[in-house]
Amino acid sequence: MIHFKEIFEQHYPSHWTEFQKIGRKIQNIIDYDFVNEEILWNAMSIRGSALSSEEFERLEFLGDSILKTILGILLYKRGEEFQPDKLSAFRQNLESNEKLALLAEELKFNEIGLLLEMRELSTNQAADFFEALIGAIYVDKGNIENMIALVKGITHFEKRLKELRKAPWESKDPKSYLQEWVSKKYSNEVNIDYISVNEGTSNAPQFKVRATVKRKFNDIIEIEGPWVGTFSKKKEGEKEAAKTLLSQLEES
Repeated sequence: MIHFKEIFEQHYPSHWTEFQKIGRKIQNIIDYDFVNEEILWNAMSIRGSALSSEEFERLEFLGDSILKTILGILLYKRGEEFQPDKLSAFRQNLESNEKLALLAEELKFNEIGLLLEMRELSTNQAADFFEALIGAIYVDKGNIENMIALVKGITHFEKRLKELRKAPWESKDPKSYLQEWVSKKYSNEVNIDYISVNEGTSNAPQFKVRATVKRKFNDIIEIEGPWVGTFSKKKEGEKEAAKTLLSQLEES
């Protein structure tokens, strides 16, 4: 049987010690020690690297399913705090690729990408890594009940709920919410434009996006949001640009 270390050293012969160090950093951050570190290493084999394998895909699939289940349990346990029609919207926000990518950044995701000699990694790659990590913890731990508190901490569940209450657009489509806000303030006198710039390639796009509110008849900019990104898909960037502009409007 070929062990993970042998496979790793075939592709990255001088990086094994550093790879292990990043794995230990991840365990320290999430406050969990793997019984079988090889499971963690498979989760660190990011899609697109020379290490990416069927086992990574299996862990990512499992983690996606477990994350949905645990977030559902945590939301349900809040009792009548949320109306039923809000539950799915809140869970969808908490498990969106954009949010998971931000969580992955906290877990030394970028260090892994650099070590595995990859270009700047996409939002989807970051989210896949986070889901694979959740799957790996379950495989190593083997008990969904014991994972609930762990996932609650890793995802900053309580903090995110507070943010969702503070920013109501977080629980629905932010582009639609921005359109509603603009329509109330300016009637039908303006349009919302989403400007994008691709800083990647046609095969591996990396979009930066900003949202602007312009007068229909003279193109005068009434409101302009900051650039956000990068994103592998324009639609993801447009949603984040809308949320960023809404946050800016709330503070003004």
